[in-house]
Order: sequence, then C-alpha cells, then structure tokens
Amino acid sequence: MLGYLLTFLVISNGALYEDQVADRLIRKASDATYHLRLNEARTAATELQQRYPEHPAGFLIMAETYWWEAQTDPHNEKIESAYYRAQEMAQEKAEFAVKAGRYYKPEALAYLASAHGSYARFEVTQKESFYRAMRAGLRAHRYAKEAYELDPDYYDVYVGLGAFNYFSGTLPSVIKPFAWLFGASGDKDLGVRQLETAIQKARYSVTEARIVYYSALLANKEYGAAFPMLERLMTDYPDNFVLYDWASEWFLEQDKREEGCQYFERLHSRQTDRPLMAQHALLEKANLQLAQDRKAEALETLKRIKGMGGSDPLVATKVQALEIEARKK
Repeated sequence: MLGYLLTFLVISNGALYEDQVADRLIRKASDATYHLRLNEARTAATELQQRYPEHPAGFLIMAETYWWEAQTDPHNEKIESAYYRAQEMAQEKAEFAVKAGRYYKPEALAYLASAHGSYARFEVTQKESFYRAMRAGLRAHRYAKEAYELDPDYYDVYVGLGAFNYFSGTLPSVIKPFAWLFGASGDKDLGVRQLETAIQKARYSVTEARIVYYSALLANKEYGAAFPMLERLMTDYPDNFVLYDWASEWFLEQDKREEGCQYFERLHSRQTDRPLMAQHALLEKANLQLAQDRKAEALETLKRIKGMGGSDPLVATKVQALEIEARKK
C-alpha cells in the first residue's frame, strides 16, 4: 500500500508514462493484446488498474482485449457484454481523470478520446451501427483535438486525429450530406500525415496507427497499398490469427477468391511448426472455397484441419459451422 501511495505522489499532476512501472505494464499489456495472449494482457491490465485506480490506462486496455476477443468470435453476446462493461468503466475513469486534474491533462484527454474511439470501432465492426459510431467518433475527435492543442508533441493522439480526418475526408458522396449534419468533415491528406506521424513517433500507439491506416486504406479501396501493411502486421504478430481473417476479407472484397485460396495454402505450408496457425490458414481457405460454392473442396479442406488433431475449441466451432454451411443444398 505504501508503494502505491508513493507512486501516486510521484506522478500526481504528471504523465503516467513517466512512471517506469506504469510504462512497463502498459507496453506489456498492449503487446500481449496484439499477440492475442489475452489472459496475459488482462493480468497486466488488472495490475495497472490496481496500481493506478484513478487513471484510465488499465481500464482502456482491458476493454481493448475484449474487442480483440470479439474479433475472434463475432456476435458472441457474452464477449460483447464484457466489452461494453469494460469500455464504460474506461470512459468513466477517463472523464474523472480529466476533471480531477491529478494527471497530465493532454494524456487524460487522449485516453478519453481513445475510449470514445474504441466504442466507435466496436459499433462499426461488431454491430454495423454507423450512426452510433459517427457520434462516438465526433466525441473522440473533440477530445483528441483538445489534447493536441495543449501538447502538439503528444503523438499518441495523432491516431485518433488521423483516423477522423482520413475517414471523414473519404466518405462516399451519398453519405457526406449526413456527415455534415453532425459536423464530420475532414482532410484525407492531413489524416495520412497524422497517421504516419503516429507510426513514426507515438509512444504506445504505433501498432494501433498501423492498424487504423490499414483499415482506412481498405475502406477507401486502396488495396495495393493496404496489403503490405497487413502482411507486416502478420509478421510482427505471428500468433494473431484475426489478421488471417482480415487478409481473407482483402481477397473477398476484390473477388480474388481463388488467389486467396492459394495464398492461404502457402501460408499453411509455412506454419508446419505452428499447427494452430496452420489450422487457421486452412479455415480461411475453406471459407474462400465456400464463397466460390466449391462445397466438396471446402469439406476436404475442413477434413484436413480435423486430421491435424489438437483441441482448440474455437477452431472446432468454426470447422463445425463451415461444415454445416458446406452441406447445405
């Protein structure tokens, strides 16, 4: 308890990142999240919450672990509920931190912006609720802009600024009139510069900036520029099979299903020493085969997965779901 009190006294009215213990835990929790080692990430996030109960860092990272878990198992209501609880707590902690003034204000504002940005992303990716996402995105931008005005060198906030400018600057013409009603107008080129700055200079948000930049390029159908960024993420986080699903979507959006099948077959062959990732590569191949109505071939691919053994429950669930789809008349 005394140690926690001394830590609080040291960083009071300062930035959490200046504390070595906090910095280590934030990096550990974030890195584990991107590697999909979610239990490890939650352990580190919980320690952050316990050591710094009035700072939103540990609470926001906890919410992010549930976003990634939801990516692995979409439409799982239990995971969704856990995300909403964690995100609400992160937002409340960030609001309190801004009002209390016990931490560096640009940092507190940046976390508040990220809490709203996290909600916006969840509503788009899990619920396809673009109205709620837009409203949350506008709040995120407002707080990020306030943080930037206080400290232009707080580069972690550039992710939110860049995302807003890129997405709102590339909205389709049929949507732009509605976006203007909410005040959502941005500059794509500025957004690119801000995301690139975050990739080069951010303290904790480098990977997040790369993910947002990839998502922005994909949404704007800049496929050639997007895929190398995704493959770099796959190299840096080789255990993150969610990225395989993103790669599959890249092929589907361009109607390159057969090319995608070949890509995942090659990916499977390179994962012989990592059977779980090899199975996920074949899952994506089977999914692309079904997208071509090649049901018999998809069933053969699923049979290969089952023949590899292992007892991963998520893989087993996905295999079963694809088998049901493949056997439909």
